[in-house]
Amino acid sequence: MSPHEFHLQIGRMLDEIADGVFIMKAENLELTYYYVNKAATRMSGIEMSDAGQTFFERNTPAMADYLYKKYVRVVTERTDIRYEDGVVMPNGTMSGESMLSPIFGESGEVEYVICLTRDITERKNYENLLFHYAYHDDRTKLYNRRFLMEKMGSAEALFLLDLDYFKNINDTFGHDAGDAVLVEVAERLSVAFKSDYKLVRLGGDEFIVAAGTRVEQPESMAFAIMELFRAPFRINDQQMKLNCSIGIALKQGHEDIQTLLKQADIALYKAKGAGRKSFHVYEATSRYDHVENFIHELALSSAIELEEFELHYQLIYSPQQECVVGAEALLRWNRANVGMVQPAEFIPITEQTGLIVPIGYWVIRKACQDWHQLVEGYGEDIRVSVNISSVQLSEPDFVDRIIEILEQENVPPHAIELELTESTVISDSLGVKQTLSRLAAVGFSIALDDFGTGYSSLSMLTLLPIDTLKIDRSFIQEMNESVLSAMLVMAGALRLKVIAEGVEDAGQYEMLRAMNCWGIQGYYINKPVALAALQQVPV
Repeated sequence: MSPHEFHLQIGRMLDEIADGVFIMKAENLELTYYYVNKAATRMSGIEMSDAGQTFFERNTPAMADYLYKKYVRVVTERTDIRYEDGVVMPNGTMSGESMLSPIFGESGEVEYVICLTRDITERKNYENLLFHYAYHDDRTKLYNRRFLMEKMGSAEALFLLDLDYFKNINDTFGHDAGDAVLVEVAERLSVAFKSDYKLVRLGGDEFIVAAGTRVEQPESMAFAIMELFRAPFRINDQQMKLNCSIGIALKQGHEDIQTLLKQADIALYKAKGAGRKSFHVYEATSRYDHVENFIHELALSSAIELEEFELHYQLIYSPQQECVVGAEALLRWNRANVGMVQPAEFIPITEQTGLIVPIGYWVIRKACQDWHQLVEGYGEDIRVSVNISSVQLSEPDFVDRIIEILEQENVPPHAIELELTESTVISDSLGVKQTLSRLAAVGFSIALDDFGTGYSSLSMLTLLPIDTLKIDRSFIQEMNESVLSAMLVMAGALRLKVIAEGVEDAGQYEMLRAMNCWGIQGYYINKPVALAALQQVPV
């Protein structure tokens, strides 16, 4: 085979290769096309007739500069170089990884540079299709939650939209009608917000408008979004008005998208709570009770295991007997990394969630354990008062559980007084009467707390096995001697002991002592303290 035939045969073989083959002739640092196979021609538009021309003669200035720097590096470094980045060629195809190698002449200089590169246009198109499916919502074609969380990084502002009463559309007209509404919402948003914004369907009937530039007047933008809902939506040949609520989060520092989304969600909750068809801008300095409550709820569920609860005690002093006759156990929550949480902040949450039941049993057990130490300081007749929630009282096995705890802790029932509020005893009068009767029969004493502030009646006091009335502190602060005297006379007629709560000074104490009030409780006696500190309280 002659050299000419050999070269033709090599050329035919190279033309069958799927990868592009580019061979550049190097004369010092000048590079000219020497050979391209058919794949290279399809990829770049360069043909064999262009042999002898430079990059700058056959390409745009930017492309020529890009190619020259890649190839001349092989000449100067005299070694193989791999480029993993691809580039869009002039005809729109995408080149992928390239391998450039020097071909040396007899004298050792680089005579040619050969490049193998692959057309990855189809692969890129496929990857783009996968990207679209992965990061776009099928229904509305907007970006989805995954795109927001994985690709956004951050934003200057998030506007979180929630369609008011959208569930009614699905329930009344069906999900097809609901889907049609979602599509139209997406279309209205797409018309109004262009390149500086990313539009996301977060899920359900929630949408996000994410601003890429700073929003100076978020309120005006919120009104503009709400204006998009002015025109009615057509549902099954009917026109229906829809509104939206908007939660707004503005980037103040280095907040990531997850933080902004959480803030926008908090603001949306606030907007919906204001009556819907409104908006709210998240403010870091504001208190959002529903968020605090939820955070407390999560922490409360493990507070017993983490030993964050403790009992403080406020003594009950009897002027008649001139001694301490009782101690009210008051639950305190010393939350890790937060400190003491006020009872008014967490007790309602425990009742709403049912956590008050296990926490309540913990209080009873702990009070029983502490009773033994209280006896050492104040004698065997001292009683520990424990507040009982209506939720706990309604537990079917409450009486059995509390008796079991006292037996395990070796505490007699008469040592424990159960305090109930007026609202508790009137909520289920028949069930409460049965439960309290069982407790009284065993030996527990029952106290009615905050007497005078609720709706208790004289007949209720006669029907229920109540031993003690605790007069609310508001009556003590008013120092209305006539009212207090009437309460004491009534209690005496019913053979009930009376404890005055909230006694803070000597004047109040002396008046109540003179009126033969059986028990005194308040800051004048002692502030609630831990058991260890209680032992040093002078009485």
